[in-house]
This record gives sequence, C-alpha cells and structure tokens, in this order.
Amino acid sequence: MITIKSPAKINLFLNIVNKRKDGFHDIETYFQLISLYDEIHLDYYSGSSIKFFSNNDNLSITDNLCIRAAKLLKDYANLNTNTGATIKLNKNIPIGAGLGGGSSNAASVLLGLNNLWKCKLSEKELFRLGKSLGSDVPVFIGGSSAYGTDTGTTLIKHEVEKKFFLIIYPKIEVSSKEMYSKYKIKDCIKHINLDNMHQNIGFNSFEDLLCYEYRQIKELLSLLREHNNGFVSGSGSCVFSIFDDEEKAKQVSEFIPKIYQTYIVHSINRI
Repeated sequence: MITIKSPAKINLFLNIVNKRKDGFHDIETYFQLISLYDEIHLDYYSGSSIKFFSNNDNLSITDNLCIRAAKLLKDYANLNTNTGATIKLNKNIPIGAGLGGGSSNAASVLLGLNNLWKCKLSEKELFRLGKSLGSDVPVFIGGSSAYGTDTGTTLIKHEVEKKFFLIIYPKIEVSSKEMYSKYKIKDCIKHINLDNMHQNIGFNSFEDLLCYEYRQIKELLSLLREHNNGFVSGSGSCVFSIFDDEEKAKQVSEFIPKIYQTYIVHSINRI
C-alpha cells in the first residue's frame, strides 16, 4: 500500500489574458501550495478493476478525477488486464472551492500508481497525462509552487517567503468551466510576471464576477478587508487573507461567522 498526502493550492494572483481558439484561456498565475491535505491510499487489486472509496459521499464512485487518472495511466502504460487498484480518498479539501483538490488528487494517483504498478514513466510523461486531465494537474505533478502561464501548464518553479493564510469556504461549489464561460475579456490587459508579481498579489480576474454571482463571497471579502486583506482563490469559491504570523490569522478568524468553514494554513514551496 502507498499513502500520499495530496495538498491544496491557492492562487496568489490570477490574471486572464485572452481566450484561445481551442476555447481555453491563457492566464498568468502563481500556484502557492499550502498545508491543507487530502490523504490517498493506493493498493493493488486482484483483477482489472479500479475500485474507489471516499469519506465524501458527493464524489461519484464510478467517474471522478482519481478514477480517470488511474485508467489513463493504465491505458498509456499498456498494462495487462489483470492490473487493478483500490483508491481510498480521505477528503479534507472542499470541492468546487478554487483550491485545486481534485487536480491534486489526480496528480497523486498518477504519481502513486506509477510507483505501485512499476510503470517507470518519467515526470515529463506524467506531466503530459496530467495536462490532459486538467490545467491545474501539472503543478501538482511537479510538486513545487510555481508561476504559471498559457493555460496554467507552462510552469516556472519559484519560492516565496513563508506566509500564513486564513481560508474561508462559504460552502458554495463553483464550476470553473462555468466561470470561464461567463467571463468577458477586458479591452486593456495588464501582464503579471515574476518581476512585478509582488505588486499584484491578490489580483483575480474573476473577483467582480464572483461578487456579482455570490453575495456570500462579496460579504466575506469585505469582512476580511475590514480586518486585514481579502482575496479570491482560483475561480472561487474560497476567499483568503494573508498574514506574516499564525496568531494574527487566528485572531481574525474569530470574526468569521461560524456557518462557514475556516482553515488556517501556511505556504509550502515543495511537497
């Protein structure tokens, strides 16, 4: 059996640059890995099936990113029909939250089963498989916080100083696909790179749209900004505040209504 800690991420900024001919969007972002984890247990299964179990009843046991990742790897590596696996996912990262939980899980399954099944695929091959599953998967394959361009799949590993984050999940599942389809490209686009990223921490192209669509997100951002700072991660729904020390994050968390889930975590540069 292999046990893997599957981390979440937040986007320290997310700038949508344009819409591509293939329907996807070019972005500029910084993927910050954080100390919030799902846990995945992988083991052999005597047969050809991929068996999936989870503590989260909202996940399909027949079709989800973990199962798709396992089947994709099995097909690509051309493994025999008697190669199977059990995947047990202990879900802590909220779903539809902009924290990349599903993408992280898919990456963990690819990495873990590559070892368990002795596929001996290179990181480059796993990266390519991950990219076909979702644009956030490659950063987790690489295992490091990184600056991302194109669809978020061209990555430059980069470390920033340790910070603490108060993350609030407003118990809203937001579809990334739906948010991208609703987003209107602005006429004047700025560019965010490694040179000017620190002046643009917290910028998110989706913020206005999310605040328009979801009253709770707008109210939580206002509350966080009243006490410190407040930003959106990814395409939502989680919002977060950045701190230099954990104690201050705990103090601000006391102002958050108890109906919401809160997490106090810190940045990690490498898994």
